[in-house]
Amino acid sequence: MKQDNTVYWLWLAMVFGAGNEKVHVLLRSVESCKALYYNLHDPDQSGLTEKERQRVKRTTLTQAEGVMAACEQKGIGILTWESEIYPASLRHIYAPPIVLFYRGDPGILERQMMLTVVGTRHPSAYSLRVADTFCENLAKCNVILVSGCAVGLDAAAHKAAIRAGVPTIAVLGCGVDYDYPRENRALKEQIVQNGLLLSEYFPGTQPLPAHFPVRNRILSGLSEAVLVVEAGSRSGALITANLACEQGKSVFCVPPADVFDSRYAGVIPFLRDGAYPAFSYLDILYVFYIQYPHKLVLYDEMQASRTEDSLIFRQAHKKPASGGRRRAHAAAEEQEEQGEQRPAEIPEEATPEQRSILKLLETGEQNVNAICCKLDMSFEQTSMLMMEMEMLGWIVNTERDMFALDL
Repeated sequence: MKQDNTVYWLWLAMVFGAGNEKVHVLLRSVESCKALYYNLHDPDQSGLTEKERQRVKRTTLTQAEGVMAACEQKGIGILTWESEIYPASLRHIYAPPIVLFYRGDPGILERQMMLTVVGTRHPSAYSLRVADTFCENLAKCNVILVSGCAVGLDAAAHKAAIRAGVPTIAVLGCGVDYDYPRENRALKEQIVQNGLLLSEYFPGTQPLPAHFPVRNRILSGLSEAVLVVEAGSRSGALITANLACEQGKSVFCVPPADVFDSRYAGVIPFLRDGAYPAFSYLDILYVFYIQYPHKLVLYDEMQASRTEDSLIFRQAHKKPASGGRRRAHAAAEEQEEQGEQRPAEIPEEATPEQRSILKLLETGEQNVNAICCKLDMSFEQTSMLMMEMEMLGWIVNTERDMFALDL
């Protein structure tokens, strides 16, 4: 991070406030935040409202330096737009924050596979049970859970991550040093020890109602998907879900326990309009395992241990098939009955990569992600090779995502 520019980033944040896109518009026409500072003091500078001109006059670099000193004294870190670990996912949202304050480990922001969990502050017993189960299992699979540290479902998500021993991120609508909500005082300290408290609001800022809708664009922006556990028709969780849709993120909703219960009235329209229903934490893992097959730590709930019998590594299932599928199953069954394994004749024209895949398929059916993991190949390359070999008649798709030899 360019430390000498931090004071200028803080000054700009003090002048324009949180969630203001205008600062980015102005930055496009200058070389640096320092240059913008001097430009804004030019009497001929256009494009500012009268209120903004007054704030430029009232706000000084000395005040920004005072913020830096106070943060250092309180152990609060500062990330600016120029920071090396500024989250790449936030750079593309509307009005990305130019300054972020934090307590905890900012290195977590460089992690991938983040899921934002939102919901009501007064959840039903059903929703709490779902949140506890889904979130703990997702955390055990190495998914980073992001939420707002409110009482209710936010707290449930953070606590589940802590139980699983996985870092969690809380994005606040107040300063990272402000004692809110008081019920979660101990939880916030636990997050600092094993995670990250994050806010674009300056230290000491109170949790005003207007702050939370602005904060929610960061909640959705950090993650690759959003899970809505329970939300009424006016729940703030729906703002986060809508922002996720605008940002092109996947939205999951837990199906309501009772469609007539008003506590779930906000979830039903999202499910009707195409949000993914989350019947299991496995439904949510599908967002991550295709893109990050090497990073998921898969967890067998029944055996309480990591296992290969999972989304990526699955055993083949015998079931009726047709055409090439029937031939592949019939050949396998014949070999099993005869008690011998007849090696397949790999075509001479097969490339080295294709040979590796075919040899792996000799051991049994596999899906694309298992092949990626076992052969250390990219998903894109593997998918293309599998499609080519299927067209050549060397392999056959026996069921969803599963492939077997057809030689």
